[in-house]
Amino acid sequence: MELLNTPIDSPLFIVIIIIYFIASSIETYDIRIIQTQKEGVDIKDLPNWVSIIYWICWILFIVIIFLNWKYAILIYAIRFILKVLPVLENVGSFLMSLLKK
Repeated sequence: MELLNTPIDSPLFIVIIIIYFIASSIETYDIRIIQTQKEGVDIKDLPNWVSIIYWICWILFIVIIFLNWKYAILIYAIRFILKVLPVLENVGSFLMSLLKK
């Protein structure tokens, strides 16, 4: 494994991408909830620990850049597309619904 040139089929790289996808989906869902609350819709907030996920997303993306910067650009573009489409929001909604009591 090389720094800045890790192969995409590396187990470490795959696990970090999966964790990044999960964290990004929860982050996107939280952003959408905040946006709807600003519009005046009464929606319950997510727990306070979700704010830590913002930092986790940044840290994971920096790690992805250090592992392979070429795929980091591709992953960022895919994340942007999935964020514009409601895919990340729906996955985040599903993940957070699993944590409800």
